[in-house]
Amino acid sequence: MSNVINLMPTQATADEVLEDCKGDFQHVLVIGWTEQEQLTAKATETMDLKETIYLLEVFKQAIIMAGHEVE
Repeated sequence: MSNVINLMPTQATADEVLEDCKGDFQHVLVIGWTEQEQLTAKATETMDLKETIYLLEVFKQAIIMAGHEVE
């Protein structure tokens, strides 16, 4: 696993981020806010709840270890 976290420029739209990801991943979890300001998530059918939580925790730790502040 790479320690590189690629956070696209802040001016990228949701569609641009998703388009940039095409073909790069085998399993994905997408978390975001809808236009109605509701938190929602979608994942590939191969990810169960345990794997989803694990992915979130690993990513959270990678962000912290990379020096990004979590407020």
